[in-house]
This record gives sequence, structure tokens and C-alpha cells, in this order.
Amino acid sequence: MSIIELKNENEIHGYLNELDKTRKNVIAIDLEAEFNLHCYGEHLCLIQIFDRENELIIDPFKIKNSDVLKRLLEKRDLLKIMYDSGSDAALLKNEYGIRINSVLDLRPAVTLLNYPKQSLSNILSEELGIIPSNKKKFQCYNWMRRPIAAAALEYAMNDVRYLFDLKDKLFDKLKNNALLDTYMLHNLMIQNGTNNKNKKEKYEKAKGYDKLDKSQKNTFKKIFIARDAFAKKINKPPHYVFSNGKVLALCKENSVDDDFIEEGINPRIKPSIRNDIFTQFASIIKCRSETTDTYGNEN
Repeated sequence: MSIIELKNENEIHGYLNELDKTRKNVIAIDLEAEFNLHCYGEHLCLIQIFDRENELIIDPFKIKNSDVLKRLLEKRDLLKIMYDSGSDAALLKNEYGIRINSVLDLRPAVTLLNYPKQSLSNILSEELGIIPSNKKKFQCYNWMRRPIAAAALEYAMNDVRYLFDLKDKLFDKLKNNALLDTYMLHNLMIQNGTNNKNKKEKYEKAKGYDKLDKSQKNTFKKIFIARDAFAKKINKPPHYVFSNGKVLALCKENSVDDDFIEEGINPRIKPSIRNDIFTQFASIIKCRSETTDTYGNEN
């Protein structure tokens, strides 16, 4: 089956109109995105769709008016089978103001059924005998790059082309274990956002943050925010500016010399910006040291 690209707003509208005309109200859908890996920020890079008959892609970079994407993703009478939709939904809402509606997320079913390994590739292998090819090659693929390689598109389509069959398998197991109603509730809770009442800030999700004391956490937050601003300025991922491990070490050390900060800043950044980074980080550390001298670990 060849992959069809919906190349512009008119083609997407035409596809949605055809779904309405033929009364097709279920699709499998997935997104590929950039999450501060190859450049700064979060960006929607590709939409993959399978409707049991057609395999389709949409390149958001070619779509000038996001209203058509809003129509597709917010369409309430179109059920969207997805797997682990949380990060995709957050990206759409935070960056594009789109709230994806009518999602049937299969991840809660996998959780309720207690699969030991719950990535989509592991579930596809266990339930359908599907072994994704080139998984390691494309896990860190740069979806911002154009043109997208044909092999990468084929890899991306694997995230949707088996979701209908997977849904049937999982629903049979949910029924047999009297878990279908519980699953439906969990899926609704995800859509309503009721499972995210204690949403953490980005810096709070960083590895090792929870193990810092109060003063160290405050320093971590300040450095994290400052690093993010520099990353945005040069359009590079934050870890390119100053590695996550170095940020953590900077906050944990009681005494930090200038060399430690200078060595942690990426040498490929031009000198004027490197100097600005050093000055701001050193100021944060100095402020931390002065506060600790006066109040101990309290801030």
C-alpha cells in the first residue's frame, strides 16, 4: 500500500469531507515531533493516518493555515485511535492551541492488563508478532529535516497501521478480564485531563531534581530557566548549551570554581554568548553561596 500525502489545506478538507460522505468515523493517528533534541523547542513535524483503507501523511510545515489541522484533530465525530497520546496532546495544546478530541488511547488498556514492557513496539510484537525494523535508527531521527527519508516515513507509518488490529486484541482481553468499563473510565480521564492535577514544571521533571534539597532546587530552577533562554537564542537544544548532568552537578556542589562552569559550556558556542552564559551562571551560583552562608540550606 502506497503512502498518500495530503499536501495542502484543500486536500485535507477534501479528505475530511470524504470521510463524512462515506460515514467513516474512525481513524488511527500518530504524530512525529521535535522535543528539544535537534533544535530549540517543541515542533509538530508529521501526522500519520490510517483509516483501514488508506495510509496518509500530512507535513505540517506545508500547511500555512492551522485551522484545517484544528478541524481534523478537534473533530468530535471522528474517533482517533492512538497510543500514549499524552505528549502529543500537550504539544498540540501548548504550541498550537489545538485540543485533540475523541481519542481512544490504547495505552491505559496495556497498563490495566499489566504488560511487563509497555512500549508500542513491545505490545505489537507480543500481540501481533510485528517486529518494527530500524527502530534504533529512527528513535532519534531529526523529523525537522526535509525531505523526510522514505525509510523514516515507513517507520512512522508502523505506529498507526496496526492500531485497529491492536485495539481488537486488547479489547478482547479487557472484556475477558472484566476491565472494559475501567478502561473506558481511564481513557475519559486522560481526555479530560483529570489525571494531570499535579502537573510538574519542566525543570521538576529533570532527572535527579527530586533528590536535591530546597536550596539546590532553587538554584537548579534558575539555571534551568537561564539555560533555556540561551538555547532559544541560538536555536539549539538546552542540553547543547550545558549538559543536564552538568546542571545537576553545578547545583549539588557546595563550592564551584569558574573553571567548572567554563568547562561545562559547549565550546562550539561563539565566545560572546559563552561569556554571557558564564556570567549569568556564575551570578546564580554566587547568589546561592551568599544565601547559604547566611541561612544555611534555607532560601
